[in-house]
Amino acid sequence: MPSRDYPDKRTARGLAKDADLKMLSARVETDLMEYVRITAYETRKSKQEIVAEALALHRKNRRAEASAEQAS
Repeated sequence: MPSRDYPDKRTARGLAKDADLKMLSARVETDLMEYVRITAYETRKSKQEIVAEALALHRKNRRAEASAEQAS
């Protein structure tokens, strides 16, 4: 069998492009899943990346709200 002359680019299952991006599995409402599917097609991003960005924004907003309440 001839040896390969190109690099092996396979990665372990569950790893993502970004180190902090984890594999996501959740039960999502049909309407939301359709929105994510359309957004993924339009932006050429993966559904996983879109959901991860949405979760990051949600966490950021929750922290901002919590710090605003503490300042009051």
